[in-house]
Amino acid sequence: MTCLYLRRLLICAFTILACAQLCAAADLTSAKAALKRKDYAAAFKELSPLSKQGNPDAQVLLGRMYLLGNGVLKDPDEAYKLFRAASAQGNADAEFFVGARSVLRHEDIPTGLKYLRASAEQGNKDAQLLLGKAYLDGNEGLPRDPVKADMWLRLAAKDNLPFYELQLESAEQEMNAGQIAKGKALAAAWRPKHGLKPGDMAAN
Repeated sequence: MTCLYLRRLLICAFTILACAQLCAAADLTSAKAALKRKDYAAAFKELSPLSKQGNPDAQVLLGRMYLLGNGVLKDPDEAYKLFRAASAQGNADAEFFVGARSVLRHEDIPTGLKYLRASAEQGNKDAQLLLGKAYLDGNEGLPRDPVKADMWLRLAAKDNLPFYELQLESAEQEMNAGQIAKGKALAAAWRPKHGLKPGDMAAN
């Protein structure tokens, strides 16, 4: 009797969880559609409760609204609070925003690089581009490494807009043939690692 009760309880729990996930997915889809048609009020209405529930995709979309002032008062601090919350769950887009802010502002560069690396390793093209340029230039917490620079810039350029390809071509003018060949080999061997969190990464 007890086993049967527990079994039914588990089935009910799984059903409720599945329904909640489906509802969240539907709300997120509605929010994305609202953002596409620039109906920011509708998007905010859908995203706010999801964000409070800890949905990382909703947190990133709402963070972008605050960052750009789309339908809400521009509030970069609130935006990055949301990005950091989503980053803690391994969201690659959020990690890019947090990492880029630190690196470009020269604020705690080693930590910013960890965020960028976690995002780049998941396949975020903008993080790959910024990380590649950081390796090319060398800076605090990241020694110059043309081979890794070529790898990340090559990954950023793959199947992407011409701008990214131009960044790779420009960078390779500062490299020798051996460095380019090694970077190309590393890029060919690279595979995305989904769900990485900044705490999982070393800055270099």
